[in-house]
Amino acid sequence: MPETRYELESLEQKFYNLTDINGAQRRIPCFALLDGKHFAVEHPPHSGSLNANYKGFFSFNSLMLCDSDLRVIYCQISELGVNSDAQLFRDGPLQSILDDLVRMAGFRMLPDHRTLMPPFLLADNGFALTHSTMQPYRQNSLTLENYEFNKMISAVRVRVENLFGVLTSKFRILRRDMNLDPSTSRALVVALCVIHNIQLGPLQLLDVDSTAPMMANPYDSPEDQRTALKRFLLDQ
Repeated sequence: MPETRYELESLEQKFYNLTDINGAQRRIPCFALLDGKHFAVEHPPHSGSLNANYKGFFSFNSLMLCDSDLRVIYCQISELGVNSDAQLFRDGPLQSILDDLVRMAGFRMLPDHRTLMPPFLLADNGFALTHSTMQPYRQNSLTLENYEFNKMISAVRVRVENLFGVLTSKFRILRRDMNLDPSTSRALVVALCVIHNIQLGPLQLLDVDSTAPMMANPYDSPEDQRTALKRFLLDQ
């Protein structure tokens, strides 16, 4: 996780600089992507249905954050497969970590010089919309503008799905049900994430100006903040 404002803003700039197939900048100023991943295991003894997930197999659930290079910057493994992504987020330390990042970096001006944004994650609709967790509009709110906004942020958020594919491709043990002591299975997942990061090499930070003034939250609600981000993305 970023520990300084410089590291945080460098991660944001790397996401902002991602390009589409035409070479145009994506301009999504998040600092990381959030999603859950179920890692399949053989039925742990004496666990009943506690490791049976909604997808129909036994697992441990996890939450992961990745940066624009598919580097794992946060990994939280559940003890039970029955825990949902939202439960892991609610009961774990991640929200507190995000609150600390917002306090450290504050709300800063985007390149249009009128839109303020705090450090935030991109996530799917399995998580709540907050000032530090951005998500697409739901099906019942899909106006044409909202649909275009969803397309733009989903084109970036898909990279966390790419991360899961890379991990499964790179480490073949993740292609089958793990038959290990439950604590060993969870430790193995974390160890493989560390090895994956080592193979990517050290994080390359960009030359960013981390001295821009921090401002107070101007939004009455996370929905107002999402509307401001939508306006920023669609107006350019």
